[in-house]
Amino acid sequence: MTDMMTSLEQSLELQARLFAEQNHDSDGHGQRTFLVADFEYQYDRSAHAGYCVAEGAGAEEKIRWPFHRIVAAAWIVLRFVPGQDVPEIEGPVVLSAETMDEKAMVTQFFDALAEIPQAIVTTWGGETKDFAALRRSAVEHDLALPLQLLELSPYSSRRLDLCNATSVMADCVHLPEFAAALGIPAKPSPSKSIGKLVETQQWDLVADQCAADVLSTSAIAIGHLKSMGMITCDRPAAMMALAEQASETLPKSVFCSRSFKPWARDRLRAAGLRGTVYRST
Repeated sequence: MTDMMTSLEQSLELQARLFAEQNHDSDGHGQRTFLVADFEYQYDRSAHAGYCVAEGAGAEEKIRWPFHRIVAAAWIVLRFVPGQDVPEIEGPVVLSAETMDEKAMVTQFFDALAEIPQAIVTTWGGETKDFAALRRSAVEHDLALPLQLLELSPYSSRRLDLCNATSVMADCVHLPEFAAALGIPAKPSPSKSIGKLVETQQWDLVADQCAADVLSTSAIAIGHLKSMGMITCDRPAAMMALAEQASETLPKSVFCSRSFKPWARDRLRAAGLRGTVYRST
């Protein structure tokens, strides 16, 4: 009974916090927080083979998302405060199967979401795979879903799938495809090569790919959100702050040092900015 009351109290407290935060943001001038995330997967071929044996000729030959196990996760928090030229940035956090199993990675990700329930989970294509895989993982590992994943509608206000948001009724495109069209660096390894990197357990390259996707998605998110009037910021300075934060947090990231940071620096110079370059704290 005591445990039930504690759970109820925590739920009511969370709802009250969210109500206050939503009211604060309702005029469009309040603080907005986004958690940008990406994941990499490995096929569970053994489990799929067992399914195929059980189902026989009627089995689905393609290894679909229930058999995709998370082997890398990355996320970064962007907090846009009125009057500030650049967002406050936390992370990026990058995890991989080199040191953690799926349950540990998903648990840490869910904990990060629970700490900032007002954050909008932002992905590229998350509604078509990532969120389904996370819900499958929660069922398998007996984990409680964070608030952002409880709403099942693909149009939930607690999530932003940039693939859907940018295309609407046009053809959905891949992340590196859209990024290339905007001149944003993406994916140090070709998309179709990630499976081989996972199978050969080259976790440093897998982790860098995951981190790169988060940075590219963050850059797209900043442009998209500003164009929609949802945030205000100095975009070139924001990109530079993002690159600086990533290079400090991930000093071994080849993508950040060779691609993303030089690109952000060039953008800042092209904008003709002078003086202090804003850094996140």
